[in-house]
Amino acid sequence: MLLMIPGPIEFDPAVLRAMSRPTLSHMSTEFAAIFGEAFHILRDVLLSRTGQPFVMAGSGTLAMDMAAANLIEPGDKALALSTGYFSDRMVEILERYEAQVRRVSAEVGVLPSLEEVERVLSEGGYKLVTVTQVDTSTGMLCDVKALARPAWWMASGPPLGRRCGRRSGGVDVYFTASQKAIGVPPGLAILVASERAMEAFRRRTTPVRSYYADFTKWLPIMQAYERKEVAYFGTPAVNLIYALLESLGQILEEGMEARFRRHRLLGRAFQAGIQAMGLGMVPRHPGGHREGTPGFGV
Repeated sequence: MLLMIPGPIEFDPAVLRAMSRPTLSHMSTEFAAIFGEAFHILRDVLLSRTGQPFVMAGSGTLAMDMAAANLIEPGDKALALSTGYFSDRMVEILERYEAQVRRVSAEVGVLPSLEEVERVLSEGGYKLVTVTQVDTSTGMLCDVKALARPAWWMASGPPLGRRCGRRSGGVDVYFTASQKAIGVPPGLAILVASERAMEAFRRRTTPVRSYYADFTKWLPIMQAYERKEVAYFGTPAVNLIYALLESLGQILEEGMEARFRRHRLLGRAFQAGIQAMGLGMVPRHPGGHREGTPGFGV
């Protein structure tokens, strides 16, 4: 039986076999070399040579929490686009760290308009803008580049450093969970922060309120592993790192552009099949975009 849900996805047999290897000590040089190689390939897959990757034992919610915990201080203003369950969860997390959150939303099945986002941002004072690229609860797909352009200049002023990846279009922090497009069973939270985001973190005037998610604790560990050196703060998910290395290698072997094309083709074919069966989808327009809102939704 094949259950077609957003995640966990179906996993390649080679990825699952990689997990069955004997568990090395996380303090061994052999494991450090494996983790370091995974970091090297992860940068290519995430199209980010200058951003700082974090690979943590935890779910995608940990990555959400990590972003908010390290970049938000009490009283900071944040703008959140509401497109479903997970974007609303981000609001809860931001409020937990005492951010002043402004939510921009629309009726179910329609994306908030880019014009409304620009209008709110023009009020000024926003430190952070959050958007869920694909909210799996609704299937709404946002064009993050279209949103990042006004957010980059209107919310934060001129850039302080390079952007995370060649395709990020001004996004400073992006994150996911291993069981999504990365193709690894659940258990890894993956986050990349740009130089600009790391500089904002270093300018904090209050301590990070989360102990486990604190960049201060994890940054030297991630940097050491990328150098293939042994380091310790919390025990990594050793066997999932084996699987991560295998899956990332498969992604690069296929080629990033080829993988993007394949997923777009499969997505469109699946949507066409649903419509041919006379079934409806939550997004009211193809790809989740709103008519009359150019560039927002693909």
